[in-house]
Amino acid sequence: MIRRHPLRSVALAVVALLVVGLAGLALVARRELAPVQNNHTQQVVVTVASGESLSQLVSSLEGDRLVRSGLFFGVYAKVKGLGSHLHPGRFLLDRGMGPSEVVAALEGPPILYARSIRVTIPDGLWAQQAAAVLQKAHLFTPTSYLAAVQGGTFPGISPLPGTPPGAGWQGMAFGDTYEVGPSISAAEFLRLQLEDFNRKVRPAVLAGAAKVGLTPYQVVVLASVVGAEAATSKDRGLVAGVFFNRLKLGMPLQSDVTILYAMAVAGQAGATFSTTFPSPYNTYLHTGLPPGPINSPGLGAVEAVLHPTATNYLYFVALPSGKVLFSVTAAQHQQQVQAAGLG
Repeated sequence: MIRRHPLRSVALAVVALLVVGLAGLALVARRELAPVQNNHTQQVVVTVASGESLSQLVSSLEGDRLVRSGLFFGVYAKVKGLGSHLHPGRFLLDRGMGPSEVVAALEGPPILYARSIRVTIPDGLWAQQAAAVLQKAHLFTPTSYLAAVQGGTFPGISPLPGTPPGAGWQGMAFGDTYEVGPSISAAEFLRLQLEDFNRKVRPAVLAGAAKVGLTPYQVVVLASVVGAEAATSKDRGLVAGVFFNRLKLGMPLQSDVTILYAMAVAGQAGATFSTTFPSPYNTYLHTGLPPGPINSPGLGAVEAVLHPTATNYLYFVALPSGKVLFSVTAAQHQQQVQAAGLG
């Protein structure tokens, strides 16, 4: 009769469990270390600051969706010794890179400035204006950018609640400074803008929209008008207050910038301004908000809508100098318009 030693049985069981556990961990690691995308189409310029730690860099890579898991890539990078080879500079990566390619790129020489493009999209541009800026930067054609704004699909990015079907992405194409590779496509650039909006603006909109009686989409619509009417934080707050007062009273917003936008979209930017211009965006003819954003507003305009200044003003006139005059009655408003030579 064969007698089994109990300790040997326990040891074999422990070894078996370890083997199974390690096999499972290897499968998870393989999945988490796989490239974010299956193709090399989305390039991102990563800046490593002087003195930046490996953990800080790994966090940035995860935030830019260049690695699936900061935890697993961090361990991989430490094993490969990336921390001791980090040097400051700008590095061109893409979301189709595996971990070994990412490490190799970060250990290599920084890219030359000529190999990346730094472009600034100002706050409050409508899509055609942004397309012109991007064309001037020699990135891609205006037509390709406008097509992406009007009908692009971006897995993982959803429209704001309340967005009507087919509305496109104007309003979320966030104005900021972007540093990109020269071969980036229009859709890839727009994705960067949408991701920027989701980081910097979307949380505040989702948290505050109901408090001002609007849907998140309506917040952006109204912010696009507020930002086009006023340049300073103080004036934006008061303009937002005027618009909310008018909405509560059922008065039309009567915003000139909505007509200017409608005329530009209709190809009549140089035509004589008219408050009777036929368009659903004409807020002299139609009460309530325009059907969509007239531009992609900055954070300041969004904050003004979420936190409007309490006021009894119902009218304002924006002067060519940028100054905005406010009034309570129509008579006061007309006096200000006449005094400014705008009547």
